[in-house]
Amino acid sequence: MNASTALSESPLWSLQREWYEARASDAFAEVPHQVLDNPFVSAAYARVVLGYLRDCARGKLDLDEPLYIVELGAGAGRFAHGFVRELGALLDALPLELPPVVYVMTDFSESTLADWAANPRLADAQIDFASFDVTADSTLQLRRRGIVLDKVANPLVVIANYIFDSVPADAFAIEDERLQECLLTVEGEDIDAMDLTFERRPVQLPHYGDAELDDLLEHYMEELDDSVVTVPRAAIDCLNRLESLSGGRMLLLTADKAYTTEAGLAGRPEPEISRHGSFSLMVNLHAFGWWARRRGGDMLDTGDRHTTIAVVALMIGGEDGQPETRQAYEDAIERFGPDDLMTFTEGLERSVDAMTAAELVSLLRFTLWDSYTLIGMADALVAKVAEADVPTREDLRDALYEVYERHYPVPGEGDLPFTLGLILYELEDYAEALDCFEASLERYGPDASTEYNIALCREQLGQ
Repeated sequence: MNASTALSESPLWSLQREWYEARASDAFAEVPHQVLDNPFVSAAYARVVLGYLRDCARGKLDLDEPLYIVELGAGAGRFAHGFVRELGALLDALPLELPPVVYVMTDFSESTLADWAANPRLADAQIDFASFDVTADSTLQLRRRGIVLDKVANPLVVIANYIFDSVPADAFAIEDERLQECLLTVEGEDIDAMDLTFERRPVQLPHYGDAELDDLLEHYMEELDDSVVTVPRAAIDCLNRLESLSGGRMLLLTADKAYTTEAGLAGRPEPEISRHGSFSLMVNLHAFGWWARRRGGDMLDTGDRHTTIAVVALMIGGEDGQPETRQAYEDAIERFGPDDLMTFTEGLERSVDAMTAAELVSLLRFTLWDSYTLIGMADALVAKVAEADVPTREDLRDALYEVYERHYPVPGEGDLPFTLGLILYELEDYAEALDCFEASLERYGPDASTEYNIALCREQLGQ
């Protein structure tokens, strides 16, 4: 039995780091990520970043120095791959002169950086890699360019998806204007099987000896009652270091399962620790907005209406209130964003058997050609191809091409080449179907169904 400790000092965090280091990119076969690693989200983020760059163009930019976009904890690389594609297309059409954009993928794990360096899909000259520990580092050493960034010349864009739910935070109970810290006892060393127990200990302000964190605690004591609130200690420290790196001009786009308002924080019990190989907590994004507004900045959010994921934009040091960033956020996130997409498509996918082939292709188009969606509807689509008219069949062929062009393989996903092969066979495109089945065999190894379908294609081709 381990002794009770502050949540941020629990041995859970070191176990989590070891878990990610051991698995590298393979960790994402177990960790949920599809809600954000898809073409729709890449395009939505690209539109917000484009708005921010248009705002920046009205201010002081050094056209001879890069404009860096840094992704914290870039995972298997699927988001980076899609985002760079989407933003590049938008910038190509932009009638403004901007600095060259460099996208920096970061992680603390050397094994993950080695996976990226070996991946030909990340060979784009705009992409670089750097080791960055969200809990400690202040500089970025770019592996491909061989330079160290300790302060950037232009505004900094930071992307952080499913990161701050996995870094140390503390928890405090507030009741009748009394403050108690929620201490955690951990028994066992396997994250999925360990026993976790919270207990409360009275504490007084100032607690941290850090004026900003103590002011945040005092604010919650004044505004909340009968609630447990988390203080994202490591995340706020990271924001301070990023602020320094950016020279006080920064856009942070971050998405997580989170609370974004004080109303959402009210009446909460001790934090739930979700386990999925690793573990994660709900993030107190309201504290991020509080941090930004103390600096004259702002946070854009959608309130508490999200059911799966909250996406917020944190802005400091901007130009004239950053109107284009705000408009882009409203268009791409607030009106219908990543959380809406997940809710909407989950409902539709329960009804795919009742949809026509044309309707299924429309759903694919709506998701911006998402491979996960295609795999989920594959059986229904295969069954509907025979009854589709010629324009719909042509539209479907184009859709399959679009899905394939955007696809970035990650560990643990469904077999996209096999799915494409099944649909192409029904379209009587036997040569293309054969190529897909053979690609499936090469990627996933021997499989009776794949080999059977290869034989069917060869029979149709007279081979």
